[in-house]
Amino acid sequence: MMTNDTIDQDATDALAAVARLLRHAAVRAWTQAEAEGPRSSLHLLGLGIHIASCQVMAMLPADADLEGQPPTQNDVGQLLRSADELIRSISILDQTAGISPLVVAICDLVREATP
Repeated sequence: MMTNDTIDQDATDALAAVARLLRHAAVRAWTQAEAEGPRSSLHLLGLGIHIASCQVMAMLPADADLEGQPPTQNDVGQLLRSADELIRSISILDQTAGISPLVVAICDLVREATP
């Protein structure tokens, strides 16, 4: 796993933005799940998104800006696609090699969210 003291500022900023997108997507999924009822598949999707968000946050330095501007999208699928696109923009170097499993996880979440 990547250590948070070895990644550059651009990668840190991109990861923080991914964390914000994922956090917003999880909240949107749970909000929609509540409206659909207890058997909604969005409960599990929201949990998967939340876990991915926690994994991203664990990669970040303690002083990373996780607040920032809230995403303008409200569609869970679009938020996940934005997070996927952004995390794929981070160069995979020795310092960022730990991102690979997260890229796969987000890709899987996009697939689950896309009808």
